[in-house]
Amino acid sequence: MALYQTEGVVIGSRNWGEADKMVTIFTQEKGLVEAAAFGCRRPRSPLAASMQLFSYLDLQLAEGRRLETVKQVQLKGRYKKLSEDLTVMSYGALVAEVMREFMPAGVPEPKLFHTLLEVMEAFEKRNPRVTALAAVLQIMEFTGLQLHYEHCLHCGKAIEGDGAFSLQEGGALCGNCREEGMRPFPEALRRTIISLRDFEWQGSGSLKLQGNLLMQAEKIVLNHLQYLLGHNLKTMDFISQLQ
Repeated sequence: MALYQTEGVVIGSRNWGEADKMVTIFTQEKGLVEAAAFGCRRPRSPLAASMQLFSYLDLQLAEGRRLETVKQVQLKGRYKKLSEDLTVMSYGALVAEVMREFMPAGVPEPKLFHTLLEVMEAFEKRNPRVTALAAVLQIMEFTGLQLHYEHCLHCGKAIEGDGAFSLQEGGALCGNCREEGMRPFPEALRRTIISLRDFEWQGSGSLKLQGNLLMQAEKIVLNHLQYLLGHNLKTMDFISQLQ
């Protein structure tokens, strides 16, 4: 089996057998990979402390036909709030679930990898709900399944002022192309979503959002994900219980 080194972040795991785990890792070299971590549930395993959700790792992986195998690992970073704060952890899990559901396996996305590291840092100091929503919007841009907010889906013109929104058609329409029965799409809501999608994680600025606009933007994004998947995200049930 060929061995290779890469950086990676654990974005999913499940128990497998008596002492093993199957982990989903978003890597810099190969994007999303599934890997077996043999024996990692044994207390003295050198892998035990590293195969936790959101661990940032240096890895040696062995290639396999169906999945990789974790051979060696060095912990590069762990995020306190993502490990200990239940609310932050739940919103982080939402981001991880979106990545597992929508990112294709084995496709390198180095820019998204670095964005993921920035997002995990942001969870340590920013509002977790806002952080998760911005991260999901940015992830969907990488998938090509994003909704469109800046140009009318019918006439192609840049949207100015209030417009309309259609989930089935894939986003926003200008006021002139709005059809009867379509959902109104106020300018303030549209700009809120765009500001989240385009947020620069490395900047020192903050996102100042009105609570009602944040909730409306979140509803649009979650409805879009449900529409694509055909079911709700599992993490949303847990988040709803916390709220």
